Amino acid sequence: MQYLKDTVFWNNSLLQYIIFAIVLTVSFTVMNVILLILLKILLKVNTKFQNLFVTNLIKSIKKRTRPIIFIISLAISRFSLHLPKELSGYWGKIVIVFIIIFLIMFVCDFISNFTENYLSKKREVVISDGIITILKALVWIIGFLTILSNLGVNVNTFITGLGIGGVAVAFAAQSIIADLFNYFVIVFDKPFLKGDYIQIDQDLGTVEYIGVKSTRIRRNTGEQLLISNTNLLASRIQNYRVLERRRKYMLIGVEYSTPLEKLKVIPDIIKQIIESTDYADFYSARFIEFADSSLNFEVIYYVNISDYVQYVTIVEDVNYRIIDEFNKLGVGFAFPSRTLYINNNEN
Repeated sequence: MQYLKDTVFWNNSLLQYIIFAIVLTVSFTVMNVILLILLKILLKVNTKFQNLFVTNLIKSIKKRTRPIIFIISLAISRFSLHLPKELSGYWGKIVIVFIIIFLIMFVCDFISNFTENYLSKKREVVISDGIITILKALVWIIGFLTILSNLGVNVNTFITGLGIGGVAVAFAAQSIIADLFNYFVIVFDKPFLKGDYIQIDQDLGTVEYIGVKSTRIRRNTGEQLLISNTNLLASRIQNYRVLERRRKYMLIGVEYSTPLEKLKVIPDIIKQIIESTDYADFYSARFIEFADSSLNFEVIYYVNISDYVQYVTIVEDVNYRIIDEFNKLGVGFAFPSRTLYINNNEN
């Protein structure tokens, strides 16, 4: 024992190093055991609900808490050693800085987990990817300012300097600020959501990502359209997600040679076809005009479905059945034609 007391390295005896190691090991082990017990209780409670949010929260706590436990254990065991004045003065600040950094990481994990596995399942609540990025950036900024404050930096002066520099940056980045402002318009006004099928001028596609500066849309042809939020809101947007029913207008032309009795039954035939089709509501079918080479019937009906693919399938089925019934009736569809009369009489 006397040997351990007399053997000195860097102003600390070997006995002090042993005590340091024992205290570090015991405190780290005890706090880890407590943590594991708490996590086990949470896992047991979650087995009844099988909630992915709680599962990921437990993983995040386990991942981010262990480094903090080690730092706290190191801080506790440090009292058994005599540290140099320079290091001793900064030791508490170093510990606080590391704890703040890991707490920031945990909060960022919580934000991602909460939005992906909780809010995403609520249809009435929509948080865009850009909002998540901004929230995480704010958490890091607050954490950074807290670290500076603990290190003795005058945060008020620092913030004032950032404000003056921010004015200069604002003038240099007006378009970026405009896109950011329009991003918040998209998020809170909700003209469209991620996954919506929309039309912008002549472009049709599905919204894949709503960013702070731009929005990405996957066109029907496969390529990705990247458009700034400012230009996007300045365009004419048609959102097919909120479309509850679609109006279908058709103009059907039959031959002039069609007998009158057959012309009169055509509206009833079309009406029966549409009324017997699922998700279709008949509106009207009328003989409306004498065209250049056809007798035209105007047909209007509604399809009570928002999905475009299903809508086209229903329209296709109606068209096939109209062709089949017209063939049975012996009515021919008209096409552009011209009759030429030749006079063979010679003077």
